[in-house]
Amino acid sequence: MLSAENISLIGSQGRRLAVAARRDPSRMVPQYPDWTLADLASHTASVLGRTLLICRELPQERISAPRLPKGRDPIDWFEETLEEMIEALSDADATSPCWAFGPNQVLGFWETRMLIETEVHRWDAEQGFGDPEPLHRRVAEAGMDEFGDLWLPQLGDVETLTVSATDVGRTWTYGEGEPKSTVAGAVSEAYLRLISRPSSLEVPQDWATAVDGLSPPPKR
Repeated sequence: MLSAENISLIGSQGRRLAVAARRDPSRMVPQYPDWTLADLASHTASVLGRTLLICRELPQERISAPRLPKGRDPIDWFEETLEEMIEALSDADATSPCWAFGPNQVLGFWETRMLIETEVHRWDAEQGFGDPEPLHRRVAEAGMDEFGDLWLPQLGDVETLTVSATDVGRTWTYGEGEPKSTVAGAVSEAYLRLISRPSSLEVPQDWATAVDGLSPPPKR
């Protein structure tokens, strides 16, 4: 079975994203300057919608994410897709084989990925109003755990780095061999910086250049 706590967090953070988006759908998203909050809701619905299909069909090869249906309100579509995906995850078997990013080719990967995806975009939505709450500690730790497999290979030639999360008493080392640098801070601040969000944590210049150069996700 999948984690009831994770599924609950996906629901609560997704609903907060929707609340922020409905507050002002036309407000720009600081993380993606050509996106509105309505665009952010549509993008996130697309990502959740693919996970919904994966739960139902267990594909063994990559499938495309659905796009906003013609004539649909993007925030309505997001809310509907969120609830359908939560229901599908609640009935799913974490060990079921399916296509996924990285080495963990089972349905449990998508539970964790949606936990992170939904929470990060909740943060993005609230950032539009200037004062986002930190990432939930459970989500930020999951993001740090995932980072080495999912994002590190996209950074190119960066020196090995150790990140210490002082509030949770954990460390992560990214790269091969002895780390060249160590940075420390709260786990939310650490993960936000590694995914190119504003953060109090400073990383070495090669890392800053690499993470800030990652391509933004596509609009949906």
